[in-house]
Amino acid sequence: MNGPDRYQAGLAGLQLPDEWQVDVAIRPRRRSVGIEVKPGGTVTVLIPPTADPDQVVRFVRSRRRWITDKVDTAARLAPEHPVKALVDGAEFDLLGRRYRLQLVTTPPAGTGQLPAATADRILYVRAEPPGQVRRTIIDWYREVGLAWVKREGRPYELDGRIEGLRYEVRDLGRRHWGLYRGMPQHITALHWAVFGLRVHLVEYVLVHEQAHATRPGGRSHGSAWQRRMNLWMPEWRQRQAELAEVGRHCWLGDHQERAGRQPAAQ
Repeated sequence: MNGPDRYQAGLAGLQLPDEWQVDVAIRPRRRSVGIEVKPGGTVTVLIPPTADPDQVVRFVRSRRRWITDKVDTAARLAPEHPVKALVDGAEFDLLGRRYRLQLVTTPPAGTGQLPAATADRILYVRAEPPGQVRRTIIDWYREVGLAWVKREGRPYELDGRIEGLRYEVRDLGRRHWGLYRGMPQHITALHWAVFGLRVHLVEYVLVHEQAHATRPGGRSHGSAWQRRMNLWMPEWRQRQAELAEVGRHCWLGDHQERAGRQPAAQ
């Protein structure tokens, strides 16, 4: 045997739990064996090309308890993002308010242009194919979210002496709720989907990025950054932990291609 197979054969003798889904990856630049536990609980053993199989087996055996803890945590925090049917009655959360979707061919009286969100929390959207309805709803999140972040971000600009900062609300993928891009961009960007979370969690994401925008010295999340977070949001660690749990249930735009009769469960 050669390549990954010779390592897999040795690891098989450890009789590791099937749910660990253990894989091996040869990494030419590595000098030592390592382990990576991915979201969902998949375990990847990272191996230098010259590593002895027995050495790899001993390393994994010695880290068994650590792997167990990490797999349990990864499985508990695995994403469970909903898939929505974009039909009448589907519900969408925006900055602490829940709206019910109503597909229409013309704007209802008094609503102006579509999309339109009313005081009784109806979101009117033009009846179109699901893909276009999805884009319309996301654009609504982006428009409302950008207005919010510009307003709420301003006090932190003033207090942190942040000058020339710009804001964006856009799709940041599935790994980031917010990003700060340093000079010359100097942009605080928030994911449109974050506005579907509770307001205090949106505030945490904003403050997190605004702290970066002060450009503190040291590591990205080092002591200078933490001092700024402690000043602006003393309970930020609690909000961070809550976001890790609540955020995995947040709608990220996944939808049914063909509209069914009933909206997806919330």
